[in-house]
Amino acid sequence: MASPPRLVSHTAAALSERRARLDTLLARVSGPPGGEMLHDLRVALRRIAALARLTGDVPRKGDGKALRDAARDLRRALSVRRTQDVARSLLLARFRRDPRRRAVAVHLAARLAKEGDPGPSPERTRALLARLRRAFTRRDLAFARLHDPLTGTADPLAERMLAKSVRRRLRRAAKRLHDAGTPGPAGLHPARILARDLRYGLEFAGDAMPAPDALVPLLAEFQDAAGHAHDLAELIGEVRSLAGRSRAAGRREALRLLPPLLGAEERAVARAQASSRRLLDRLELSELEWS
Repeated sequence: MASPPRLVSHTAAALSERRARLDTLLARVSGPPGGEMLHDLRVALRRIAALARLTGDVPRKGDGKALRDAARDLRRALSVRRTQDVARSLLLARFRRDPRRRAVAVHLAARLAKEGDPGPSPERTRALLARLRRAFTRRDLAFARLHDPLTGTADPLAERMLAKSVRRRLRRAAKRLHDAGTPGPAGLHPARILARDLRYGLEFAGDAMPAPDALVPLLAEFQDAAGHAHDLAELIGEVRSLAGRSRAAGRREALRLLPPLLGAEERAVARAQASSRRLLDRLELSELEWS
């Protein structure tokens, strides 16, 4: 097995790019983030956590844990707000052209906005962000110490260790996804997480591992399909919760939204399962080896 050249430098550059991306997004935030800004922030944090996990055993085992955990915790703090944003958008879009249910959907969307969890306080957000930046700095320094200051080249042993660790983690992620098989409705979200982590790892490996050319588009397709099914499931849960907190007349009106939503969820699950089968067929043929 050949090792990809300059993987230590590639990792350091990827960490720098992800930090710059996060800072660019944060510079555009002037209050609690929402909508597409919140979505972009959460994606950036997922990519940071995925890279930290993938390369986390260099220079020592577990060295990426602080960065992984800091990115994960900030993303989770923002997740409740994102879930509510998506639920409101789906609710309004699904019934926009349904004259019998549109008014009820608008009313429930307004209740979601009013009664929903506001997300972390500004103080909590600042503390989580400061922790993330400290973890970034520690990882930057760790990778800088792996380079010879005179030649600018990385320690050969670190290169071999990192290549071995990344390859092992990618193969393990592919095996977990393959072994999960085509998921049922309850298994779609966990399978989506497995697909996402494998995709991010293969995108990091880039041309040094030829598998991304065939696998990444299928992983992205499954992520999108499973994500849509998950969003619908969460919306259905929100509608049921709102109905349960309504008076009798309001409860009946809210429950009228469920049949079309349940039908949409069933179709979304079927599409995600079909996407999963295409992905698993291709995964069986993929060799995750360095070129």
